[in-house]
Amino acid sequence: MKTPVIKYLFLATSLLCFNSLLIAQQTKTDSLLSFIKKDKEDTGKVNHLNALAFALYSANPDSTILLAHQAAALAEKINFPKGKANAYGTAGVGYWAKGDYPKALENYFAALMTDEALNNKEGIAKRLGNIGGVYYFQADYPKALDYYFRALKMNEELGNKNNIAANLGNIGSVYNSQADYPKALDYYFRALKMDEKLGNKNYIAADLGNIGNVYNSQADYPRSLDYYFRALKMDEELGNKNGIARHLGNIGIVYYNQADYPRSLDYYFRALKMAEELGNKNGIAIALGNIGSLYIKTGKFVEAEEYLKQSIVLADSIGALNRVRNNEEALSQLYDTTGRHKLALEHYKKYITARDSINNEENTKKQTRFEMQYEFDKKEAKAKAEAEKKEAVAAAERRKQQIILWSVISGLLLVFAFAAFILRAYRQIKKKNIEIDGQKRIIEEKQNDILASIRYARRIQNAMLPTEKYLNRIIKQARM
Repeated sequence: MKTPVIKYLFLATSLLCFNSLLIAQQTKTDSLLSFIKKDKEDTGKVNHLNALAFALYSANPDSTILLAHQAAALAEKINFPKGKANAYGTAGVGYWAKGDYPKALENYFAALMTDEALNNKEGIAKRLGNIGGVYYFQADYPKALDYYFRALKMNEELGNKNNIAANLGNIGSVYNSQADYPKALDYYFRALKMDEKLGNKNYIAADLGNIGNVYNSQADYPRSLDYYFRALKMDEELGNKNGIARHLGNIGIVYYNQADYPRSLDYYFRALKMAEELGNKNGIAIALGNIGSLYIKTGKFVEAEEYLKQSIVLADSIGALNRVRNNEEALSQLYDTTGRHKLALEHYKKYITARDSINNEENTKKQTRFEMQYEFDKKEAKAKAEAEKKEAVAAAERRKQQIILWSVISGLLLVFAFAAFILRAYRQIKKKNIEIDGQKRIIEEKQNDILASIRYARRIQNAMLPTEKYLNRIIKQARM
């Protein structure tokens, strides 16, 4: 009988490396080391330490943790709070890569508190996603969704598309872990579409792996393998060992589900080896559990018991409750198959306890509330934005009308002023013309008076002068 636990073990591991943890690309670590050696004890050295620490988290998480602690100590010494927050966050990444979730949470919360004190919204959004990721791996799905939706909301406000895509993928992983496959695919494809537009190869690989998980859960094995191998090829090109280990394990699950046990076991051991190289406790626990479950199927009960017990101890130490649940169920089946019914019952009870802790009704209600609250907030924000847009349009229209009104008034005032100027000028001209006409009349009257006087004087003169005949007579008499 096939153990139902197997389909869950690696599916959760394809979580995007939180909303800000871009999978480390090939960086010039030698160059960073050179800078660090030359740096004085200042903010530049803190930033270089953090950059180098983050670049190494996938291949060497222990070095990440060591360098991040050095950066935090220096940042504290020189009073550089932003650098300290980044150092705590980077240390959290290192612990997450090792599967040490309690330590990861401790550092992420320290980073969150510092970012909140600085009101660093980008940092706050990053830490919220980080914390949600740890709770996801611990199978505390209500808390995971709470932090993921809070991170998504803040990243939407900031317009950070890279982190929005990561948040969408993370939320999809929670729904996938709860077998809500339609909703999981919806979030995964939304994330993939956004990452493809942004050209984020690291996230595209994780998205492809996540989608493969859903198809695997739905027993669509050809499609599942297609997505897994595409994701594996991309992560191999990127040199992302965590992603490679994840995809190897998932491919092994598909072969297990197809009863190709030799090939399945080969992929499981390849995944285990890489997880051990990385010191990834979560990945190791998953691989050990998968191998143990496969040995039950092939009748190797001693080996199966050994691997399952190791997986339970490791998963319990890091608080990975879903791993504990799956392995307790597998152990119960193992003991039942081998006739050790008391042990079978004991471990079955442990399985039930772990299962109920993850899937109780209150948790389901909480998750629903988180999503409803996010959708409500999103709709409210959209409605507010539309209302503000309408108000802005209305205000612009009012301003436009006011401008038109004042333009008309100004135009009319100019017309009235020009008309008044013309009227005043007309009146002045008319007044001048009247004055001129009056002066003309006076001059004409004076001219007429002068002419009359002259004519009158001439008449008198003429009257006083003797006539020519009279003068001639006088002259003649004088000669005699």
